[in-house]
Amino acid sequence: MPRTSFPIVCSLALTLLFIANVPAQQESLVPDEPIKQFRLPGFDDAGDRAWVLEGDQARVISAEEIEVTAMVLRTFAKGDPRNAQTIIQSPLALIYPNQSLAWGNGIITINDRYDAYSIVGEDWLWRGDDQKVTINKDARVTFTESLGPILE
Repeated sequence: MPRTSFPIVCSLALTLLFIANVPAQQESLVPDEPIKQFRLPGFDDAGDRAWVLEGDQARVISAEEIEVTAMVLRTFAKGDPRNAQTIIQSPLALIYPNQSLAWGNGIITINDRYDAYSIVGEDWLWRGDDQKVTINKDARVTFTESLGPILE
């Protein structure tokens, strides 16, 4: 049997004893100060990047809820995790990363990657699992490209 030095064994024993005695409420630590230059990626079932959330500041309310100031949310199409399909911006948003949800009462702007359209509105909800945004108030869409014969 190989010899193990006494200090290493004592250190390991003390570490295991400490871990065993940590109260359950301390398992998920929540910072008490805002996080500057916040960035959080989200992934689909295949492990590809589905979205990236950024903000000037994030305040972790709980393990499930984050308040983000100056939110920029980039979404990606399946099979193309490098080029953002849409860019969604809002001055203030509540994020639920485990559910891929975001919402806000304030203004939202949405632009596609080719700047073919932009959408502006208020009181919104983003559902990342099905890549849908619901705007409940004052929604306006501006097309910057020709719609062709669609209106004829």
